[in-house]
Amino acid sequence: MRQLTYIYKTACTFCLGAMLYACSAPEKQVSQPTKGQQAMIDRKYGMFLHFGMNTYLNVEWSDGTAPASTYAPPADMAEKAAGWVKNAKRAGMRSIVLTTKHHDGFCLWDSKYTEYDIANPTIENKVDIVKAVSDACHKEGVAFSVYYSLWDRHEPSYQKSDKRVYIQYMKNQLQELMTQYGTVHELWFDGAWDRKTEDWHLQEVYDFVKSMQPDCQISTNWTIGKRPVDMQEGDSIIYFPSDFRLWDPFLPVKDDPKIYKHSGKEYYLPFESTQTISVIGSWFNHPEDSTIRDVEELEEIFYVSTSNDNCLLLNIPPATNGEQNPKAIENVMQLARLLGIEGGKEFPKKLNRPQSITTDARAMASSVHKNDTLHHGASYAVDSDVSTSWTAGDSLAWITVALDREATFDKFFIIEGENSIRKFAIEVEKEDGWIPVYQSDVLPETRLNSFMGYGTIEFSLPEPLSTGSFRMNIQQSNGQPSIYSIRLK
Repeated sequence: MRQLTYIYKTACTFCLGAMLYACSAPEKQVSQPTKGQQAMIDRKYGMFLHFGMNTYLNVEWSDGTAPASTYAPPADMAEKAAGWVKNAKRAGMRSIVLTTKHHDGFCLWDSKYTEYDIANPTIENKVDIVKAVSDACHKEGVAFSVYYSLWDRHEPSYQKSDKRVYIQYMKNQLQELMTQYGTVHELWFDGAWDRKTEDWHLQEVYDFVKSMQPDCQISTNWTIGKRPVDMQEGDSIIYFPSDFRLWDPFLPVKDDPKIYKHSGKEYYLPFESTQTISVIGSWFNHPEDSTIRDVEELEEIFYVSTSNDNCLLLNIPPATNGEQNPKAIENVMQLARLLGIEGGKEFPKKLNRPQSITTDARAMASSVHKNDTLHHGASYAVDSDVSTSWTAGDSLAWITVALDREATFDKFFIIEGENSIRKFAIEVEKEDGWIPVYQSDVLPETRLNSFMGYGTIEFSLPEPLSTGSFRMNIQQSNGQPSIYSIRLK
């Protein structure tokens, strides 16, 4: 599985490919997308698949020290992997992005450059997951794309003082991925934060990949080095070159800027939003996490993510048995029917804005962390984006929500900073002031194992409430209460 030299014939092929790419690469257009970017924008909606060593360790990140035998897929794993692609197509998704190698360094294909992969002798069922998924994508007409972690916590060459040794290892593996599995539409790099930007030699890697897959759209997570709310037209591209922007798991802002700069030149970069089907932000499957975003929220996420020529990847991770959560598939199928895109039907020419009880709601709070409303303001509790939150400036605080119209509801689902709210009341304003309609007990501490640090509070009012506004009065906290989302039913 480890090879020390290139094959001469293959090397010649790459040289020819590089020359063809250099001659045919389209000029960047400042004000509009390139042909490759437009194809990505037109795909609009895809499925992210986090699967690998972490699935069997039941963790989000691992350090590359787990034995390869920990990875133990079933004998019918190839059929299960093909099922992921079928699920995506049925749900109207146009692309798949597969985590071919996460930070732990374990590879989901038989790489000649490491034994830490699916073909390791200690693994019973040696299924090439990259092949199974790519073959299914080509069969189903779904665009095949790959995630590849730059950061590698297993590979010995990563620790060498000469950073180029690992860059060559990485190029060797990218060569395999780009030449053995047909057309690759997108390459998603992650983990660049572990080294200085210049140590990644991204221009060299970018050109190398483009020599093999000229139309592949390439980006590195945290592309601009800023959250979407901070991105401004003309900002510098930190991880250059990139064909689009990434910053998981944030949603783009309404007036998302598209023009960014590097070395004085301007580049058009759409934004790809990556969201989890898990309410608490799990990327990998965890048996204890049964939370699934409801259809109403998925519709809002789709609308925000795909407006303004941007894209959405929705992560639905397979379990150790290769199955995806049935409720997750049921919900994305309901979303597809709602949008009229099931089975690959055309996207609506005009997408109507989803309407939930909290659509266009406004919020005001007694305090905001560091008085920084841009990053911690009350509006983030009702903006349908669980990556943003209202964070109070005091341990005891309140937040008032004014709905766009009067509504009747009796159920609350709140995503908070894990264990940040310990006791609270829901109040409505009457002539005599704020009157409680619900009083919580002291909430027990929970351990949801949320990678994003989320906690959830779910409760029902004693009777339905008809109102245009309410207040959540936080009476006990961990010192810094925060709310990512308030949803009403």
